[in-house]
Amino acid sequence: MSQASKNNRDLSNLSALLAAAASSAPAPTMRKNPAPVPANDNKVADVLAWPTLGRLAHRGDEARVFALRHWRNLCFPGSGYIPPEPADDVTDEPEMEVRPSEAELLRAVGWTVTGAERWQHTGKIVNTYEPAAPVEPTINRHRNGAVDIELGDLIFRDGEMIKWGQTARGRALRPVERTRGIKGPAPKGRTETVVWSYLRAPATTSSPFTTTSLRRSFSGERAIPDMYKPLPGVEEARTVLRDHGADGTVAFEDLPVPAIRCPDALVAGPQWVGGVKKPKPLGEISAAAGPEGEVARRIEAGPYLAHLRRVLGDHAKVLDMAISDVSAKKIGIEMGKGQAYAEKAGPILIDAAIDALIAADETARLLVEQKPKKIAA
Repeated sequence: MSQASKNNRDLSNLSALLAAAASSAPAPTMRKNPAPVPANDNKVADVLAWPTLGRLAHRGDEARVFALRHWRNLCFPGSGYIPPEPADDVTDEPEMEVRPSEAELLRAVGWTVTGAERWQHTGKIVNTYEPAAPVEPTINRHRNGAVDIELGDLIFRDGEMIKWGQTARGRALRPVERTRGIKGPAPKGRTETVVWSYLRAPATTSSPFTTTSLRRSFSGERAIPDMYKPLPGVEEARTVLRDHGADGTVAFEDLPVPAIRCPDALVAGPQWVGGVKKPKPLGEISAAAGPEGEVARRIEAGPYLAHLRRVLGDHAKVLDMAISDVSAKKIGIEMGKGQAYAEKAGPILIDAAIDALIAADETARLLVEQKPKKIAA
């Protein structure tokens, strides 16, 4: 063994060497916590709420857009957007009449109307005023304890306005809050000439007992069966009328019972109820009845929707997915198309389902005017 190998095996100074290495080694660094990373489900791609409607609207297919919205309203009654009624100054007629108005209040304290302008935030046309010199209030105390405060032409008694002006003859104007009257002239009632013309009109039949039922030309049976069953005592009363000749078959002068013919006259006042009444328009009837209730719409739409589902078959499944947030590709996959062909077949299936709905339901049809196309010369 050589002298060099012996020196390498000498471990007498090992402890000193380890101590020197430990004192010169740098201190271990603290491990930092990693920055928080969001989970994968937080990164959701943007999806249209109604992609089928957006595609049809972008294409300008108004007829299919109307039919698709109609199917959505059938499945979910009341979910459609109801536009608010116009609230313009011309059409917005208040039902209550309140006096004094804003202009009358300010005029009572000396302000004057200089014009009108439209407010940008509401769109209403309002008056513009010019202020006057400040009015000092006057306080009057009565013996009964009431306190009157006069501010210009306004008079308040115990906090309640009792006067806001006076007429040219000196009559006090008091605050008014009442239902606004109907504008325009009152509808004209029936004149005596119209009533007399109705009374003197000849009867269509001489007597109700002379009418005959409708009969078929090839059979002796009645075409319309008896639908009216008289109440008990009606036939007996008719027999009495026939015995006295008061059924129209006997002239008034030949009646078996003496009678006196009085001259024709009209009863004064609103007692007259005869004549032909002008029918009320359907629009006024529906407006007076109010909008149809949600429960009534659901009850009426349920059986009809079930009928359409039986008629449409698989097209109804496509329409149900078309009114949701499902894309056209997923609709194609759900209907059994392959992954590669689903994106192309989805719109075709949707258009075919909407066309089937238009053919089966008349209320889903929209008449769209075809614009003439320019043909180059």
